[in-house]
Amino acid sequence: MAKMVMFSAVSGKVLQDGKPVAGAVVEREFRWSWKSETGTDATQTDAQGVFKLPLIERSSFMGSVLPHEPNVRQTILIKHGGKTYKAWMFDKPNYKPEGEIGRPIVMTCRLEKEPTHHGDVFGICELN
Repeated sequence: MAKMVMFSAVSGKVLQDGKPVAGAVVEREFRWSWKSETGTDATQTDAQGVFKLPLIERSSFMGSVLPHEPNVRQTILIKHGGKTYKAWMFDKPNYKPEGEIGRPIVMTCRLEKEPTHHGDVFGICELN
């Protein structure tokens, strides 16, 4: 059974007008096209606006032996003050650890920003 990374570990900080946002809910979701599987988890920002989400990994014997094109749709939403913000939207084309951007995912999310593309990633968060 091959281990396949659906979503690498993510850490970041949520700010609004330059100030840390405490208690914001950070929700993460993946949709794995190979097995039609969806997974979610969530955390809250601390007093400094910091959050951390662990690596999400799955296994598949067939996925490790049959040729296919990996596709994992990734989404991170931030919920705060009755609003939902699109933080991260990305289609991961591989199963590698840190395969999203080739390094750890560390981001700063500014709630006052409009979502935009940062390379292949769409959302309000900028990669550090």
